[in-house]
Amino acid sequence: MTLERPEKPTETDAAEVVRRFSGRGVESIRRFPTGLAHWVYDVRMQDGSGVVVRLGTPDQRGDFHGALHWSKTLRPLAVPLPELFAHGDYRGKPYLVLERLNGDDLGQVYGSLTSPERRLIAEEVCQIQRIVVGLPEGPGYGFLRLPGDPARKSWGDVIEDSLVRSHTRIEAADLVGSGSGDRVARYATQFRSYFSRVRPTPFLDDVTTKNVIVHAGRLSGIVDVDWLCFGDSLFTVALTRTALLAAGEDPEYTDHWCDVLELTNEQHDAVRFYTALFCVDFISEFGHRFNQDVQQLDRERLTLLENILNESLNDIG
Repeated sequence: MTLERPEKPTETDAAEVVRRFSGRGVESIRRFPTGLAHWVYDVRMQDGSGVVVRLGTPDQRGDFHGALHWSKTLRPLAVPLPELFAHGDYRGKPYLVLERLNGDDLGQVYGSLTSPERRLIAEEVCQIQRIVVGLPEGPGYGFLRLPGDPARKSWGDVIEDSLVRSHTRIEAADLVGSGSGDRVARYATQFRSYFSRVRPTPFLDDVTTKNVIVHAGRLSGIVDVDWLCFGDSLFTVALTRTALLAAGEDPEYTDHWCDVLELTNEQHDAVRFYTALFCVDFISEFGHRFNQDVQQLDRERLTLLENILNESLNDIG
């Protein structure tokens, strides 16, 4: 028996969702280029107003339930998430209709930002994380769409899960060797004591070079919060650093972030380790299809990621 893949959302679906929500016609619609999970559209209506439409496949419905929960939880705490106008299903596909925040993803405007602007954005993101960290600790560790979802017993388990997922992807694609992942796994043993002291503290794990919306050099808001991660919030710093370095950018923004947090030497080493971990994750994406085309093997990008990984591990004290 052949299993059919879920039908992918389209611009036509997004336009129809807007018509049903607003009763107005659509003047223009384009899909945002970032993101690997959902189909997100920038929609301009005939009266000149704009909204964002997020669509998913039926098996992604849990993400949309999480987005509803965390929007209701975090917006009253002054976390600058967009207003949620409507939600539901269209032809079996979950959707959200959201406020269109002014600006673009941090990664799209990063090169035009001044050093003071980068530091200010880092300070603003840190303040948002402080709000989230103030929520109750989780029942365990890892990524929870809703309170009560299954959690991992330790932060070390979350790290191991990342390595296993990357190893599985690399083996399945059979495009690159597993040497980089094996090296990171060996370094993980050096951090067992550190991992054991991490509390199940909630934080936003994906406020990186995407999902952080910047307008005129200032933070405009945060988007696409479908779950919280419970554990070490330095995970986000390292993912952002990896994304910047992989894009050939100066990681000054994350240097500012670390300065604001006043990290210890051990915490700086943890950021270096997590950076190497995310390099393996990025490498594992070669040969796989997410919600875009299959990521072909790019030898230049592979070499860059391996260099970032090796430099990060070599810098660990």
